[in-house]
Amino acid sequence: MYFWKCWRDTRGTLFALLGAVLAVGAFGAYVALDPLGWLAAKPLDARILWQYSSVALLGTMLGTAPVAGFWLGALGVGAEFEKGTADFLLTRPRARGYFLWASWAVGAAHMAALVLAAHVAQLTRSDPRAFGSLWVFLRSLAALGTLALLFYTLTYLMTTLAGNSRHGIALTLGVIIVYEGLWMWLRFWYDINIPFFFDLWRAASPTSTSSLLPLVAGWLAVCLALMLAAQFRFERAEV
Repeated sequence: MYFWKCWRDTRGTLFALLGAVLAVGAFGAYVALDPLGWLAAKPLDARILWQYSSVALLGTMLGTAPVAGFWLGALGVGAEFEKGTADFLLTRPRARGYFLWASWAVGAAHMAALVLAAHVAQLTRSDPRAFGSLWVFLRSLAALGTLALLFYTLTYLMTTLAGNSRHGIALTLGVIIVYEGLWMWLRFWYDINIPFFFDLWRAASPTSTSSLLPLVAGWLAVCLALMLAAQFRFERAEV
């Protein structure tokens, strides 16, 4: 079963990333709760340093969780060409679209698990303003989850186009840099605003007042368009 193969191919990456998230969360919980009283025995400046380190690590982890999409997206069905297994895979009695969407779904589930774990780990912060309410928690989860899915799907498409994981990541970074440059050029030279994916990051802030639903719906539509482009390419690939 292809789902099982995708899981076997990517589970090591998932466990490594989840392990890092859980380790940072455990560190944040220890600093917040100080169960052994070790921090309480330290001077005030040392305690403050530990607390700031914990907050910084947790914030970094939350911000970099979407970037894991580069890594997981490069392990998609496009990597089968790099490993030399595409000719065997595509001669199976299945539609090519099945392999494409099955591989994408496994990676998307991994991304959802990572973003959720990062948000749960953030709850260990001693600062209650991190997620002051269930609504703020869900808002941040939806915004950063969509951003993670966008990075993952874009890398998935580029790996499918290139047939190589390293080239796929390089192309993804190139697309992001070019799009960001276009956004800045239009905004600062012509006062034209085009959608920018880091609007999702700003929408995840507890103090944000922007409407989240149009942002999420719009970028999910972009993800769907990227996957349709990947399907068009994959169904016409030579083996």
